[in-house]
Amino acid sequence: MSYIISEDKYSSNLNKTYEGMMAQGNGYFSVRGSFEEGLIDAPQNEIYTRTMKSVTTEIQRSPLSKYGTYIPTIMGDHPFLMEVIINLPYFLDFIVYIDDKKVDMLHSNISEYHRELNMKDGTLNRSFVLITDTTKIKFTFERFASMSSKHLFVQRISYEVLEGNGKISIESGINADITTNGFNHFKNIELEKKKENIESCITTDLDFKVYTITNLQSEKEASISVEKTEKQIKYILEEQFSSGDKNTFIKRSVMTTNRDLDNVNFIENGLQTLDVAIFKSYDELLRESQEIWAEKWNQSDIFIEGDKELQKGIRFSIYHLIRSNNEDDYRVQICAKGFAGEAYYGRYFWDSEIYLLPFYIYTNPKAARNMLMYRYYTLDGARKNAARYHCNGARYPWQSGLTGEEQCPLLEYADNEVHITADIAYAIMNYYKVTNDYDFVRDYGAEILIETSRFWGDRVNQDKKGMYHLINVMGPDEYSPMTKDNAFTNRLVQFNLRNAVKMVLLIKQKSPKEYDNLVSRLKLDKEELDKFMEIAENLHLPYDEDRDLYLQSADFEDYGEININEIWKDRNRAFGHYATQEEIYRTKCIKQADVIALMTLFPDEFTTKQVEIAYDYYLPYTTHDSSLSPAGHSFIANRLGRKEDVKKYLKQSLDVDLSLEKRGTEDGIHIANCGCLWQLVVQSFAGVSIDSVTGQVKVNSNLPEHIESISFSIIVKGEKKQITVS
Repeated sequence: MSYIISEDKYSSNLNKTYEGMMAQGNGYFSVRGSFEEGLIDAPQNEIYTRTMKSVTTEIQRSPLSKYGTYIPTIMGDHPFLMEVIINLPYFLDFIVYIDDKKVDMLHSNISEYHRELNMKDGTLNRSFVLITDTTKIKFTFERFASMSSKHLFVQRISYEVLEGNGKISIESGINADITTNGFNHFKNIELEKKKENIESCITTDLDFKVYTITNLQSEKEASISVEKTEKQIKYILEEQFSSGDKNTFIKRSVMTTNRDLDNVNFIENGLQTLDVAIFKSYDELLRESQEIWAEKWNQSDIFIEGDKELQKGIRFSIYHLIRSNNEDDYRVQICAKGFAGEAYYGRYFWDSEIYLLPFYIYTNPKAARNMLMYRYYTLDGARKNAARYHCNGARYPWQSGLTGEEQCPLLEYADNEVHITADIAYAIMNYYKVTNDYDFVRDYGAEILIETSRFWGDRVNQDKKGMYHLINVMGPDEYSPMTKDNAFTNRLVQFNLRNAVKMVLLIKQKSPKEYDNLVSRLKLDKEELDKFMEIAENLHLPYDEDRDLYLQSADFEDYGEININEIWKDRNRAFGHYATQEEIYRTKCIKQADVIALMTLFPDEFTTKQVEIAYDYYLPYTTHDSSLSPAGHSFIANRLGRKEDVKKYLKQSLDVDLSLEKRGTEDGIHIANCGCLWQLVVQSFAGVSIDSVTGQVKVNSNLPEHIESISFSIIVKGEKKQITVS
């Protein structure tokens, strides 16, 4: 059952939670786990104004249901939010009327309800018995996004009349009357019936085109007509039924766009994909998809004995990490909600490189490479960002979309949360360390390292003693927005600068011709490389020698004290909902502890004593308002042998998305936390790392006492290794 997420009783309060939790996808597109028939009380075309706010404390709208159909390459232009993911036409529509009354989970008399997501093969199945005054009918809904044919989604819906007789009416088609965050991004909608198919082609406000084509087949001979309105096209079917009658419908839907990599004939591609699928049964198409899922799980599954909750949680994480990744497209990454909701606008953050990438590096290096290629693809956008701040080189945006230009209008994040630029450098070297992909570093990575180092060369300030500082900086702790010499940022910047020089010298040694081309193209000289090293060696890292304590920032102890316990009345809501932003910004209040995060990235640089001192010092100030915080604290607590803290923060990390009480998946998955859990299990509990000198795999396991064993495989330098610790 650890591959199954199930629901045995419908609750309207949990409807959106399960929609996010049960999201499906295949990398090319993702859909939320919404009901095919929708809900009468949840219109999908609401118009309202959403403005940019802190993602931690913004109170999201809470309709009963929100459809979600997302293709990562298709974003829109919002007047306040800038580039945003677009909620595309809903092709899952399958609306049923019994004697002219709509079947609705909330308003109909339903019994024997059961819904389950099988994470092993990505299928979402639902069944229930509808009871009316005169009838009793069992319905079964099955569906999956094909992993073998990435543009294809397949549904199978059946009914069996247990008692009574009457009329059944079915409407099934494509609904383009959909808004995203209350905004309509569809500039033009074309709807057509062609032969036995119905199709839509929408043009977005950025002039992207999305083509959707669907075909509905009835197992029992039936008269099917087509009806079209301004924004919807649908099949209409009516038939009489009596006790014992059955019917099954197969709906095959295909989506393509003019932004597909093979976009020249994207409409023809869609037609051909559907033509092939029509001649295969639901079960045949499912088997093809299951074969790919089996390969993915074979590469990435983790077997845990002794902790059933963690076993389910890690498989939930792996499922969504697989589902949301398009390993074949270098133009996209994975948005912060795992394309399971629109709350974070479909944009990419530092989470991608620090918390998501390690999973792919060790289980799917091709996917990891393309995630980094996205940063190369958007390097010109990063150069434009740097120029906006009167700096040379490349400055990656806090929130990234199609182009790599900054999409965040909130100044404290956009202006000050600059560590993402160095995080990308860390990710490049992490990828290289595990894969030994020299070609990537030579052809792409080195240029990113050089251009980001140039940005740091202009961003730092030098004092009279020759020391360099980064002033007015926000680290990962977003409750401290304008600090001096943030430890996390400065250490990552040092890493960025040193490895730029290291990789340039490696290319000079191994590939003289490519080195000459790189130097000529980027106008790089020895003086500039020397300057990188000078800054790295003299960039201040705040440290209190008397206490052996690494400070979050050089000015951290200048901030006021705050009584977190007195202010924080309800721990089920973020602390940021109770304290004012002004109060948070001037006090020692930590969203997530930067120094703790730093110690998970560079574990060998800190003694166990230093880790313990930092852990005890920062913990009372830490609210864990960030979903990234609990797993990091469990990681460090495990190193320190703090058994109860390991369990406590592990539970908090699992609850981020799996707690029904917290309803954390209403507006999408916390996909970075999925990556955090993977790192916690593999790198902390199992103790897997790569030796910095020999490059060999090291296993220094440190299993919590309640876990009996962990078994998994990883790919290191092209070689698959099976690891079991017990």
